[in-house]
Amino acid sequence: MLRLPVAIVLAFLVQLAWAQGPSSSSSDAGERSAAGTVSLVEGDVRFLDVKQQVRHPRAGDTIYEGEGIVTGSDGEVHLDMQDGGYIGVRPGTKLNIVNFKAEGGQDDGFLLGLLEGSFRAVTGWITRSSGRRAEVQTPTVTIGIRGTDYEPLVVPEGSGAAEAGTYNRVNIGETEMRTAQGSVVVKPNQAGFVPRRGTAAPRVLDRVPPIFRPTRNEKRFEGLHQRIHQHLEQRRQQRIKQIEQRRQQRAKAASVHKSAMERQREQQRQREAAQKQRRVQETQRQQHQREAQKAAMQAQKQVEERRRLQQDHARAAKKAEVEERRRRRAEKND
Repeated sequence: MLRLPVAIVLAFLVQLAWAQGPSSSSSDAGERSAAGTVSLVEGDVRFLDVKQQVRHPRAGDTIYEGEGIVTGSDGEVHLDMQDGGYIGVRPGTKLNIVNFKAEGGQDDGFLLGLLEGSFRAVTGWITRSSGRRAEVQTPTVTIGIRGTDYEPLVVPEGSGAAEAGTYNRVNIGETEMRTAQGSVVVKPNQAGFVPRRGTAAPRVLDRVPPIFRPTRNEKRFEGLHQRIHQHLEQRRQQRIKQIEQRRQQRAKAASVHKSAMERQREQQRQREAAQKQRRVQETQRQQHQREAQKAAMQAQKQVEERRRLQQDHARAAKKAEVEERRRRRAEKND
């Protein structure tokens, strides 16, 4: 099994920047928006997230908006998309899920960036309304998708497989290839083309070129368009219900979080009030202690003052008694 060189994977991370655009489908900051689920994976397939981390997907894994897909020469991955559509990414492909919003509303839409290689897609409910944005961007053209089964293919310079540029085959429905030089509508069993070099306008080719080759899993697309669209409205309604339930859960969680925060704030206020009350009580205790110490000192001072006065009075009385005795002796001697 051939493996895609790490250098190519890292180069793809840099090249993805040409197709990046602002995301609008994530309801909450930091929440990753699921674009689809892996239904089949074979060979060398790598997903690259927005933090430039590489992972090897397995069936049942989720691919998110903003992530890239790189397949090696033996790699193939198929995705069940959130709008009910289906994408089969072929070997030797570099694809980015720039935007993907499928919540069942009028603002649903997607933007895929195809840098190299090919995929086949059967669209879901997003392309059933002309008001929704559904586009594939390549290095040379923007392809507008209208309810369809289509296959864009980008041939890089020097590949030798065909003239370098963007090819676009339509099996069911139609697409519109647009550049600054003009636009063209590609209808069933037709293929459009825009060369890599020069400023030529998009054109419909005389025949579908042999560069469009089925893969070993191409039978998965037989009758797929009809099967998808038989139950598409039911799936859209289920998605609307799912999104509403998720919003209610988030609102409930936010309410619980808000209540918890309010309880924490109230508990904090109570703690602060208790601390303030303790500080007031401590201040009052210290004030009472100081007043008691002051009163005790004053009482002690008064006791000492009475004792001093008593001592002075005793000394004065003793002195008077001595003087009286002296006077009496003097009188007796006379």
